[in-house]
Amino acid sequence: MVAEENNENASSDEDFFIVEGKLTEFHMAATNVNLLGKIESSLAEKNLAGGVTAVINGMPGALANAAMLSFYDGEDMYNFAGLVNGKVVCGVFDNANKLKDGDVVKLVVTERREILHVHSLLRIGDSLLLMPLNTYCGERAFFRACMKVAWRFTLFIWIVMFGGFFYSVDISMDDLVKPLIACSIILLLPLLIIFPFEYWTYKSMRYYSEYASAIFTAYGFPKPDDLDIRGGITMYKDQSYVYGGVNCDLALRRHRSKYNIQSA
Repeated sequence: MVAEENNENASSDEDFFIVEGKLTEFHMAATNVNLLGKIESSLAEKNLAGGVTAVINGMPGALANAAMLSFYDGEDMYNFAGLVNGKVVCGVFDNANKLKDGDVVKLVVTERREILHVHSLLRIGDSLLLMPLNTYCGERAFFRACMKVAWRFTLFIWIVMFGGFFYSVDISMDDLVKPLIACSIILLLPLLIIFPFEYWTYKSMRYYSEYASAIFTAYGFPKPDDLDIRGGITMYKDQSYVYGGVNCDLALRRHRSKYNIQSA
């Protein structure tokens, strides 16, 4: 998929940098074709010309040239484009439809052809943090999460298997060899199956965590490899309804508390 290729390349081949300012000329759509169409229609209605508006008028062409690198057509994902500090920016996030024209944002970006590709967006007003798909924790945090899953599954299987074994088997003190062999198998089997499987999961999806670590480092977050932003998941009010999102301030407070990190 295009999204996965972008993630892998971004974490290894590109230099991230920060852009901060007001998001203007904001456009959002569920697919890149719709997004480009919306921008072109909007510009036609405004009939802009001259000065900084030349940059705005050039948005469709710049985005079309970089579309294969920057956009993703997927379920529950939204492509967006706009201007920050006079530069064309674009990206794709599941909560990009919650952004508004005039939002003050902090962006982690890379320059691709004529545009700035947004890898992560932090809205200053309410600390809403937008990240790419599956990039929710740094590399060490992801490894620990995989091992925690393996350990919990192992404990569950031990409880079930040992409970069933001692309930159904009449253990005789005269012959303990077979029960000991059975217990050894019960102890070892989950360890030999579940932990290697979770390690394979970690290895196969490691580039997502490397990508997240690179973004966290660009933001200047403390201990980026250990950060898990799922601690900041909360509900945001959006007019008449609420939606789930990551609050960066909350995630960092819990991260600092967990690792006893003093605030700067």
